[in-house]
Amino acid sequence: MNRTIGKKVFLFILTMSLLMGCRPADPLTQTASPTSPAKETATKTEIPDEIATASPTPTTTALPLNGQQTQYFIDATINYYNRFITATSRAVYTNKANIPINEIVFIIYPTIFQDAIFIKSVKKGDGTAISNFQWDSHRMVIPLASPLQPGEQIEFIHEFELYMPDRGGVFSHSGKQLNLSYWFPFIPPFDETDGWIAHEIQLVNSDFIGEFLVFEPADFNVSLGFTDRRENFKIAAPALPKEEDGVIQYEIDLIRTFTLSISDQFEVVERQVNDTTIQSYAFSEHASVGEVTADIAVEALSFYTEIYGSYDRELLSVVEFNSDIGMEFDGLIFLSPYFYNLYPGTPKSNIHVYTAHEIAHQWFFSMVGNDQALEPWLDEAFATYSEKLFYERYYPEYLSWWQENYIDYHNPSGKIDISIYFGGGLGEYRDIVYRNGACFLQDLRDTIGDEAFFRFLKAYVKENLYEIATGEDFWTILRENTDADLTPLIEEYFSTAF
Repeated sequence: MNRTIGKKVFLFILTMSLLMGCRPADPLTQTASPTSPAKETATKTEIPDEIATASPTPTTTALPLNGQQTQYFIDATINYYNRFITATSRAVYTNKANIPINEIVFIIYPTIFQDAIFIKSVKKGDGTAISNFQWDSHRMVIPLASPLQPGEQIEFIHEFELYMPDRGGVFSHSGKQLNLSYWFPFIPPFDETDGWIAHEIQLVNSDFIGEFLVFEPADFNVSLGFTDRRENFKIAAPALPKEEDGVIQYEIDLIRTFTLSISDQFEVVERQVNDTTIQSYAFSEHASVGEVTADIAVEALSFYTEIYGSYDRELLSVVEFNSDIGMEFDGLIFLSPYFYNLYPGTPKSNIHVYTAHEIAHQWFFSMVGNDQALEPWLDEAFATYSEKLFYERYYPEYLSWWQENYIDYHNPSGKIDISIYFGGGLGEYRDIVYRNGACFLQDLRDTIGDEAFFRFLKAYVKENLYEIATGEDFWTILRENTDADLTPLIEEYFSTAF
């Protein structure tokens, strides 16, 4: 699939009941009886308490994106009960490439829903109206009168209205919850060879296959107001708010997207892990499971900080939301009510598995990005294998249960370096990318040993922090951390020779 903007018309004439995300293998049941041979037998391997690393030589730390990350200033007024939002978004973009840019692209995600957004105006930063933009699928393409030179900056202002679709999902208003994901115009990454990294959605049999959006980190300053009844609402966000005179202000830097979830039915509990506050948002009927989820989040955040590196953010919001999937965002994760409804009171639960999975995405998606359309294994395989590591650390007596029900039962196979456009359905996609991807990481660990494996994990995160990592980056850093022969693994799990 070409990474540059396609020329085909992007039409959706269907009711979108689900959005792409990290979906459970079987959200309606907590366990399944294996009916196919196990691909591998799970055995508990102790994770080293500390991985010995050489003392680094002090060097000057480069700023992420050379300090030229895009800045978004968003003001929104929410009429919650009428499902209506008015907003202004100002984007300050710097050309970080070494070549001139002739046009700027904005992803306008709400356009994929019928009548969900109305663009009132598009202006330059000085207020000059822009009328010559063009639509290409869900993308707004703005030609520039003169090319934007390397290091030059440009500003755009969008005034828009949102009419929230009545549905479940990450962009929705279900009646009991307002979810705002990908809700403002944003600029995708620019590649000097391929241009704007702006993909199409992949839909097979009415199912979204994986995620198609790619993000680079940006700085956000977001102001919220409500038309009435502010006292009714609890707001899940990726940053702690400052509120004055009815205006709620959020500031957070170097995140890939800014997501909110608002409800008048949330019950909230807090936990603390080092300098990070964990807030667990559950609907009133699931308040007790919200407490359990907060405790699981403490375990996952503590453990992943140990093995992947620090979580340098002040907040992690864990949010029940009205859909049948789990989904990751920066500083915020969504979990399906099915996980809460069917919680059996033991770690044999989707609430344990998928809380651990989505929190792992704080490293493998948020801190370390990837092209989720073309190389989805780089985040989903890591997040799925993190489930196993989580059980290995905290619930080793349930490790075989996890292995049998979340991996072996599905008998995963296939080359894991597929894109979302590989042609198969959602179940096959998950079996290959998520489950067989986790099998690859276990085989890699067995091949190079625990010390090298966990040293590699930390190095991979550190060296790709705030970047968009590639498969080549993965193998380059891996080979810097092991001399083992990796050829058999590549031949078994990959169609590309790295």
